[in-house]
Amino acid sequence: MIELNSVSSLKNSSPIYQNSEKNDKQQITQILQSKAKDTDLVELAGYHSYKHYKVDKQIKINGSKFRVVDINYNTKSGLDALAVENVKTNELTIVFVGSEQLKEDWIGTNLKLLSDTTPAQLKDAQDYFNHVNENYGKVSSVTGNSLAGALTNAVAIENPRVKAVTLNPAMLPEGMVDPTKNYSNITNYYSKYDFLTSTQGTLNLEDRIPGNKYKINNGLPLFSMFTSNHTGYVEADKNGDYTIQIGLDGEPGYGFIHIGAADHIVTSIWTGSPLHGGTAEKIAINHGNMTALANGIKDHVKGRMGLATGYLENSVSIVDDESARFSQRVTMLQVLFTQKFEETAGNPLFIGIAGTGHLIKACIDSLISLLDKAEEKCRILNSILNSKPAELIEYVMSIDISVESLFAPVRNYLNDLKDDVDNLVAGAQNIITKDIPDFFKGGKNYFVDAVVGELTAHYAIMLANKDKMNGQLTDYENQVQSVADAFTNKDTSLAGVIRTNASSLADTDSVQKTAVFTLDPSPYLETKMKIKEIQVALAHENMTAVTTMVLMPILQAMEIVLLLIEAALEMIVASINTAVNIGLYGNPIGLIVSLFSDFDQKVKAAAKQALEPIEEMESTIEGLRKGVNSMIGNLPEMVSNFKPYIDTAIFEPGKFENVRLYNLAASAIMDEMEILFKDITFQLAFEKGNAIEASLEISESVLSNIVLLNEQVDRGTI
Repeated sequence: MIELNSVSSLKNSSPIYQNSEKNDKQQITQILQSKAKDTDLVELAGYHSYKHYKVDKQIKINGSKFRVVDINYNTKSGLDALAVENVKTNELTIVFVGSEQLKEDWIGTNLKLLSDTTPAQLKDAQDYFNHVNENYGKVSSVTGNSLAGALTNAVAIENPRVKAVTLNPAMLPEGMVDPTKNYSNITNYYSKYDFLTSTQGTLNLEDRIPGNKYKINNGLPLFSMFTSNHTGYVEADKNGDYTIQIGLDGEPGYGFIHIGAADHIVTSIWTGSPLHGGTAEKIAINHGNMTALANGIKDHVKGRMGLATGYLENSVSIVDDESARFSQRVTMLQVLFTQKFEETAGNPLFIGIAGTGHLIKACIDSLISLLDKAEEKCRILNSILNSKPAELIEYVMSIDISVESLFAPVRNYLNDLKDDVDNLVAGAQNIITKDIPDFFKGGKNYFVDAVVGELTAHYAIMLANKDKMNGQLTDYENQVQSVADAFTNKDTSLAGVIRTNASSLADTDSVQKTAVFTLDPSPYLETKMKIKEIQVALAHENMTAVTTMVLMPILQAMEIVLLLIEAALEMIVASINTAVNIGLYGNPIGLIVSLFSDFDQKVKAAAKQALEPIEEMESTIEGLRKGVNSMIGNLPEMVSNFKPYIDTAIFEPGKFENVRLYNLAASAIMDEMEILFKDITFQLAFEKGNAIEASLEISESVLSNIVLLNEQVDRGTI
C-alpha cells in the first residue's frame, strides 16, 4: 500500500497553496484558446482545403466546429484559399489550397519556387491574408499542404505573430528565408513517406523551408498511396475516418489502417500541445491533472493501443491462415515444379517424366520392338544375300555382308536409356517429395514451415506481452485515479487541520500499487522481415544445386546414349545400303545376275523392309534427343525463373506485405506512445510524495514495456 504525503509535503495539493497553480493553468488555457490546435490545422490543410467548400459550410474536426466565412477561388494567379472561423473561439484561420491546376499551380508557381523569382501566388496569398484581416477580423493562424504550405510560410514570414502550420510544404524561392531567424511561429509536419519533402531534403533545400520541422508516422509505403502520403489523407469513410483497406472482405486479415496525418501528431495529455518527440512545459501535479492523466490513459492511450492491437491481430490471422495452408502450399510448389520441369522438353513424350516416365519408357519399348523387327528383316535380307548368286559373289569378291552383329549395341543402348529414364524419374521424385518440403524448413527452431513458424512463435510472445501491457495500463489508470481522489480527500483533511490548528492529519488514504514487471523477450525474427527473403534465397539456391547435381548429369548421360543410338542406326543403314550396292552393282557377276534374274528386286524389297523400322527409329530417337537437349538447355532458365513460385509458396507476397503494413501501422502508434509516456514520466519526475513516486515508477515501467513491445513489433516492419 502506498501512503500519501504528510502535512508539510502536501502544501502544493491544498487549495490554500494553489493560487500560483491556478494562474499557470489559466495561462495555459488562454494559450490554447488563442491558438488553433496543430491537429485541426493539419486536417484543414491536407483534407478540407481540397473540398472547395462554399461560404457557411460547417466543418467538424476533432470535436471542434469551423464555419467557412470567405472563399477565394479561381483567381488569375491560380491562388485558391478559404477563411474559416472556429465556432467556439471565433478564431479565424486562412486555409490555402495546394496544387490542382496545371498551368497556374505547376507551371506558373511550383517551377518558379526552384528559382529566386517570387511567383504571383505568393503575393496574392499575402493580399488575401490582408483582405480577411480587414473584413472579417484578426487572423490568428494560417495553414496549407504542398504548394499551399509554401504560401502559408510566405505569409507567416511577413506576419511573425500569426501561427502557421503546414503539412509537407514546398520550399520558398531562393533568398526569401533569412537563415539567421528561427521563425518560431512556423511548424512544418513531414509525413514519413512523402515524396516532396524527402526530395527537397535530398537536394539540400531544407534551408528554404522556414520554421520548425517534425516527422510524423502517417501513411504507408505503397505506390497506390503516392498522393495520399503527400496530402496526409484519403477520402473519409461513412464514419468520418481516413482509412486504407487491407486485404479483401471475407479473407483472413481483412481490415483497415487509419492514415490521417493529424492522428499521428502526439499531444500532451494535460495541455493538448504537440510534444514533437520531446516534453511539454512543466505542469503542477494535483487532483485535476492526475484525473486528466487517468482519463487520458483510459480514453486515448488504451484507445490507441487497442488500435495497434487490432492491427497485430489482423497480422496474426494472416499468418495463421498461411500456416493452415502449409500442405497446400507445399503441394502447389511440387505440382508447379513437375509441370515446369516437363515443359522444358517441349515434347509430349516427356509428360510424366517427373512422375513415372511411363510415356517415354513405353516409347523406348516400342523402339526395342522396332529394332527387333528391323533385325528380323535384316535376317531375311541376309538370307537373300547369302543365296547361290550371293555365294558366288562372296566367293569371287571375298566380302562378308552379314549385318546381325550391328543390332546388339543398339539394343544395349536402348536398355541403358531406360535405366537413365528410371534414374531421371527417381531424381525428380526425390526433389519433389523430399527436397521441396525441405525448402520450407529453417528458422530459429528449424521449423517445418520456417517463415510462418517463426512469425507464429514471435506473435505468440508479442500478443501475450500485449495482454500483460493492457492489464498494466488498466491497473495504472485505476492507480492514478485513486491518487487523484486521494488528493481531494487530503485537501479536505488539510484544510480542516489548518482551520482547527491541529497538529496532524486524520488517517491517511492508501493507494494500491500497480505491479512493475518487464515483458518477455522474443528470440525470433532476429533478421526481421528479411527472414522470408533469406528463406526464399536459400530454397532457390538449394533447388539450383539439386537440379544441377542430380538431374543435369542424368540428362547429359541420356544425350550421350541417344547420340550413340543415332550413330549405331546410321551405321546399320550404311551397312545395309553398302551390302545392297556391292551385291548388285559392285561387281560384274552381280550385274550379270541382276540382268538375267529377279535377284535385284528381292534384295531391294528386303532392304526396304529392313530400313523402314530403322528410319522410324531414327525419327523417334531424333525427337527424344531434341527433347533431352531442350531440357539441358532450358533447365537452368526454368530453375532461375522458379524463384517467384518459391516466394509465393513460402508466404504469399501480397499477404506477407499486408502483415508488414499492419506491423508498420502498429509500430507507428507504439512510437507515439513512447513519446507520450516520456512526457508523463517527465511531469511526474520532480514531484515529491510516495504516491507520486509510485506513479512515476509504474510510468517508467509502462514506458520500458512500450519500448520493448515496440521493438518486437518493429521486427515485423523491415
